[in-house]
Amino acid sequence: MKRLIPILILTAIFFTGCLSPVTELYPEDEELRPIEMYLVSHGWHVGIAVESSAIEHKLPEHERMPSAQYLKFGWGDGRYYTDSDAGFWLLLRAAMLPTRSVIHIVGIDMPIDRYFSASDVIKIKISEEGADHFAEFVRDRFRLDDDGEVVFAADGLYSNSAFFNATGRYYLPKTSNTWTARALRQTGYPITPIYSLTSGNVIQQARKDGEVIQLR
Repeated sequence: MKRLIPILILTAIFFTGCLSPVTELYPEDEELRPIEMYLVSHGWHVGIAVESSAIEHKLPEHERMPSAQYLKFGWGDGRYYTDSDAGFWLLLRAAMLPTRSVIHIVGIDMPIDRYFSASDVIKIKISEEGADHFAEFVRDRFRLDDDGEVVFAADGLYSNSAFFNATGRYYLPKTSNTWTARALRQTGYPITPIYSLTSGNVIQQARKDGEVIQLR
């Protein structure tokens, strides 16, 4: 039992650190967090959208890169995510086997809750420094070719969207939702990525300090 106590203390410190905001990036005063960010749940998957003007200077250039007021990001299995008719076996393969990944980017020129009227939407206000850290996280997740350029993978799921090859392998428990939670954590927001396996976990944590725009 005595040996267990230090482990429990360290574990508690670790989780408390993750759950607490990073005050240098996510200050308590909302006036210091002028940038709008949105968590969008599509049932099984949560994407993350942000005002493009706050991050586009950090993103790589590509002719297929969407341009709009907001950019929404998601990450997932390269075959399942890009196939709008993907069935159970592709889902099982994505969950059980380490597979190549893609980043999905959607350009949106209307209020997020109108564009995704059937989705849960949570709004979070972040700082400029937090937006920079988020943008750098996303930028570093693009897989580059031998010339250092991002690689277009497929047309996106919406009119102004595209898939690009990404770094990292997709497998349980390294899912699209834990990726979204890790991306959000870059802003200093109090979220614990390892507790974010499902979309419900992500939305539940986002609601603690975020504003519920709509729940479906």
